[in-house]
Amino acid sequence: MWTESQISAWIEAIGTVISAIGSTPSQVLSDAMLRDLNIIGLALQAVGSGLIPENQDYLYKLGSQLEAIGNLVSLQGEFIENENVSSVLSSQGDLIEAVGGVLTIDFTGNQSIQNALNNIGDVIQVIGASYQALSVRYPPNSQKNQEINTVGSWIQAVGAVLSAIFVEG
Repeated sequence: MWTESQISAWIEAIGTVISAIGSTPSQVLSDAMLRDLNIIGLALQAVGSGLIPENQDYLYKLGSQLEAIGNLVSLQGEFIENENVSSVLSSQGDLIEAVGGVLTIDFTGNQSIQNALNNIGDVIQVIGASYQALSVRYPPNSQKNQEINTVGSWIQAVGAVLSAIFVEG
């Protein structure tokens, strides 16, 4: 039977992968389909981060809440017509998510291998979200902006799946 921690981690991981697919330029999927996938992925990430098990400490809960807020800020950017404002909101959401991710890392000693691998996944997610936030340095929809956002999305997705695999019940 799955625990609350495992359920929330897998919802977040699935959302992160869907969002990464939506952030990846495609010859097969239309821009509208990619945008819809990104919206669905961001929403799932926010839900996954928002489902906080009661047995977690204060910093973990705060970090998870910040991750959910960051996803919602990025999600809001998807509905803004102005590309510059949308890009800034997405970047700010990524930064909020990265700060939240840092707070969910378990810095206590004597960790199990499973917990250490979960932490590595969390660190990878923070790196990916931080990298995505850098895309704001380039004009919206420019090739460099898309490249940075895509790479950051996939880094974050790898970290989220790794965390979900090794989350302790």
